[in-house]
Amino acid sequence: MKKWVTIIALGMMMFIGLFAAFTMASMKRTYDGTLAPVSVYELQQDPESYNDSYADGAAAVIIQQNLAETRAVNDVTSIVFDFRGFDTMGESFVLIMTISGVIVLLKKTKAEKEQMRLERERKANGEK
Repeated sequence: MKKWVTIIALGMMMFIGLFAAFTMASMKRTYDGTLAPVSVYELQQDPESYNDSYADGAAAVIIQQNLAETRAVNDVTSIVFDFRGFDTMGESFVLIMTISGVIVLLKKTKAEKEQMRLERERKANGEK
């Protein structure tokens, strides 16, 4: 019974994952970079000269302070690993605990292994 529940659950997760992947692949792109007022290289070399007059407050702070303080090539990387490092570490801890919990739940116990061994021996000996 446990085997079938596991197979059905994995099948459903695979179906949901494929459905989500195909749905996201069929969506149009939200931004392709053609309207960028400055190149990424220029922005990395001199982030203080970036014209952020058309950006809202959060975007201006990210561009002006993020690159100047961290010198990271990617803003998202600098936010995740520099400014929100403890939060990222906590999320990693939760992910590791979740994986450990799933392994514990799906792992066969000694009693289940022994019962399967006895059933195989009975089948091999022709018993019912």
